[in-house]
Amino acid sequence: MEFGEALRTATRPLNVLIEIIVFFILYVLFNWLVYPRYFSPLRNLPGPPLENTILGHFGAIIKSGGSTLQMGWVKEYGGVVRSVGPLGKERLLMLRPEALHKILVSDWMDYPKPNFLRKILGLVAGYGLLAVTGNEHRQMRKAMNPAFSLPNLMAQTDMYFDAINTLVGVLKAQIARAPEPSKGKVFPMYEWMSKITLDVICATGFGYYPNSLLNPDDELTDAYDDLIGLQSGLNLAKFSGVVALPGMARFLTSETGYKFRNLWKVVPGLASVSTFIDSLYRLRRVSRKMLAEKLADSAVNVDDFSAKKDIMSLLVRARNGETKDGYKLSDEALVDQVLTFLGAGHETTASGLSWSLWLLATHPEVQQRLRDEVAPIFAETDRPEYRVLKDLTMLDCVVMESLRVLPPVPMTVREATKSDWIAGVYVPKGTLFQIPLRVVNTWEETWGPDADQFRPERWLDLPSTYNPTFSMMSFIAGPKACIGRTMGISEMKAVLAAMVANFEFAPSYEGQIAHPTAAITMKPADNMPLLVTLVRK
Repeated sequence: MEFGEALRTATRPLNVLIEIIVFFILYVLFNWLVYPRYFSPLRNLPGPPLENTILGHFGAIIKSGGSTLQMGWVKEYGGVVRSVGPLGKERLLMLRPEALHKILVSDWMDYPKPNFLRKILGLVAGYGLLAVTGNEHRQMRKAMNPAFSLPNLMAQTDMYFDAINTLVGVLKAQIARAPEPSKGKVFPMYEWMSKITLDVICATGFGYYPNSLLNPDDELTDAYDDLIGLQSGLNLAKFSGVVALPGMARFLTSETGYKFRNLWKVVPGLASVSTFIDSLYRLRRVSRKMLAEKLADSAVNVDDFSAKKDIMSLLVRARNGETKDGYKLSDEALVDQVLTFLGAGHETTASGLSWSLWLLATHPEVQQRLRDEVAPIFAETDRPEYRVLKDLTMLDCVVMESLRVLPPVPMTVREATKSDWIAGVYVPKGTLFQIPLRVVNTWEETWGPDADQFRPERWLDLPSTYNPTFSMMSFIAGPKACIGRTMGISEMKAVLAAMVANFEFAPSYEGQIAHPTAAITMKPADNMPLLVTLVRK
C-alpha cells in the first residue's frame, strides 16, 4: 500500500504534464483542422478551396506577391472573400464601403492592427504613429498635425528642389558620360527615387542633410538600402515568426541583440535577421544623433525654435511637454517617432515615384501629354511653387492614377477584438481582416471593366460608383489614415514634373514587365531599370 501510494504520488506531476500536453495538442488540432472546416460561422462564405492543411492559403499568397492573387479571388468570389492562414487562422477580404467604414472609421478602436504586425512595424519604423493606437495615437497625431498643414507644405516646396535639381544634374552628367549619350543610359530608378525622397524628408522634416544623391556612403542611406533590400513576403513571414517569440522584439533592438546578431547567420533560413538587426541598429544611432542636434539647437535658439513647425521641432516640443494638452514623449519614444516619419516619409514616396515612372515609360503618349503640360513651367523656372504644381491638371491625374493602380502600400491588416455583424456577415472575435488596398483601388464594380488599366483621364470624369473615401484607398481612411498624404502627393508632383520636363523614360529592354515585391510596402523587385534620355529641346 505504501509503495503504491508513493508511486502514485511520484507519477502525479508526470500525469498532469501529459494531460496538459494532450489537451494542448487536441486544442491546436481542433482550431487548426476542425473548427475552420466544420464549426466556424465563416465556413460557408465564398472563397478559394483549402488545399494546404498547415499553411492554408498563406503559401499561395506569398508566392503570388499577395495582391495579384487577391485580385483574382475578388473577381471570382465577389466583395467578401474568406481565406485561411497558418494553423487555421481565418481571414476576410471585405471591399464594400459599409464594411470598410466600420473597420477603419466608426469602430476603428475595436479593429486594431494585430500584434505581429505592430511588432514588425515597431521594429522597422519605430513604435510611432504607425504602431500605436487609441488615445496615444490621438495625442500624437494632434501634436504632429501642424507639420502637415497646408501653409507649412507650401513653405517646404522650394526645399524639394534643392534635391530635385541635384538629381537632374547627376542624371544629366551620367548620360553625358555614356558611350552614346544620344541613346541615353539605363538607371535603376527606384534607387534614385529612394535617395531623393530620403534627402527631402530629412531636410524638410528634420533639418538633417545626408546628401545621399552625392554621398553613397552616408550611414543613413546605407542602412535604409540594406533594410529595404530585405523586403519580400517570405522575409516578412520569417520576421513575423521571430518576433512572435516572447521578448524577441525587445531583444532584437537591444545592445545584446546587436552584439550577437551574427549568430543568426548559422540558423538555416534566418541569415537575413542579422542584416535586419544591423540595419535597425544603425538607423536608431543616426536618429539619436539627429535628435541630439535638434535638442542642442532648441536650447540655444529658444525663441526661434518655438515658432518652427517641422516634424523634429514639434517632436522636441512634445518631448519637453510643450504641447497644448501637455502631451509628453520620452526620449526613446522620440527616437521611435523619428524612425516612423523617416521610414514612412521616404520609402512609400520612393515606391510611388518609381511606379509612376514605370507607367509613364510604358505609356509614352501619356508621358508626352504630361511633358507638354510641365515643359513650359520649367522653361521659366526650375523651382515652381506649390500652387503652380497643384493647378496642373494632367500632373494631378497621372499621380492619382499611378497611386490607384500601383499603390506603395498594397494591403493593411486589422483584427477583430469582438464578435460583431459587419455588412451582413457575422464575424467572430479574432478574425483577421486583410484590407487589400490595391484590390479596392482596381475593383471592377467601382471602376469598370478597365479598372486595372492606367488611364489618367478617368480622374476628369469619375464613375457614379466612385466613393471619395473608400474607392481609392492608397492612403487608407479614418483616424489611422496617412497623416502625410498631402505632403506625399505634393512631393511626387514636384519630382515627376521635373523628371518628365528634363528626361524621356522608356523600358530598359524589350518585353520588360513590372516585378512588384510586396511586404509592408510594394517596391519594384528589380529596382525598376529604365532607359533615360535627354528631352530634345
